[in-house]
Amino acid sequence: MKRAHADTQTPSRRGRRRIAAERILSSADDPGVTVIEANRCDNAFRAAGDELEPSTIKSAHRVLRIFEYFAEIQRPAAMTEIARRLNYPTSSTSVLLKCLVDLGYLNSDSRMRTYVPTARISLIGSWLRDRILPGGNLEKIIHELHDSTQLTTFVASRNGLYSQYIYVLQGTTSVRFYLEPGSLRLLTQSTPGRVLLSLMSDNDVQRIVLRINVDGLAAPPIQFTDLQSALATIRRQGFAYTRNRGTPGLSTIAMQLPATPHAGALAIAVAGSSEKIDAEASAIISKMRDLIETEVPGTLVQIDPSVKPRET
Repeated sequence: MKRAHADTQTPSRRGRRRIAAERILSSADDPGVTVIEANRCDNAFRAAGDELEPSTIKSAHRVLRIFEYFAEIQRPAAMTEIARRLNYPTSSTSVLLKCLVDLGYLNSDSRMRTYVPTARISLIGSWLRDRILPGGNLEKIIHELHDSTQLTTFVASRNGLYSQYIYVLQGTTSVRFYLEPGSLRLLTQSTPGRVLLSLMSDNDVQRIVLRINVDGLAAPPIQFTDLQSALATIRRQGFAYTRNRGTPGLSTIAMQLPATPHAGALAIAVAGSSEKIDAEASAIISKMRDLIETEVPGTLVQIDPSVKPRET
């Protein structure tokens, strides 16, 4: 399996991990597949766990990333694989896994030397499942969208000044853009982030832009007037559509999900090669709308399907 990097000149970041292409699920290595690490071309990106310092916080983050990794691969994994893929020391990974077995969150297979989550970890969050999308099934939307498009499909929520990718299904096309679960991107520079901003008033968005600029998180500074025009388009057409934002050759389409008191505002998105998405944009948008409307009728703005999607 080949790897390609979006920009070999990208400056290194503390806490940044090099993502192995083999993390993409595949029945066999395919030399025709290219995996590109998405969103690492500018300073708007933060890897999952960036800037975590205290050892107690880092340990907690490692435990959660282990479970996120299992959610990504959806199969048992050996300690060496987990340590390698997440770039963790083997000694501490072994200790963490054994601790999670003792606590009943993981099962271990001594013969195969693998680990897999138990029912306990699933039941912890089961009470929230029906409250994230009342009357609808979010997992069904995500998986059906992924199956129909084969693109990297993900859900994002707001985390301060950032959009955080809280659930990711990696793409299965020949050119795949790998998105790290838990990673963050500035709301203003993220396609689903712009969807989340479009749900706010312009005054609230302006305050966020000011904070980003004052903190020096964006270079060059963001111009609110430019963003305001994009948000107006998103509100009008009901989705965000970007090309080459953060990663050359990458296009992304994002749409809002119904907000709830328990989950807050969420956006669902697909990302993949511009060639594929640009050719299928209307069909992808229609599929997203159909899936959301089927699960939660009457929640999306009405649009004219004959109007060509505009970039935002």
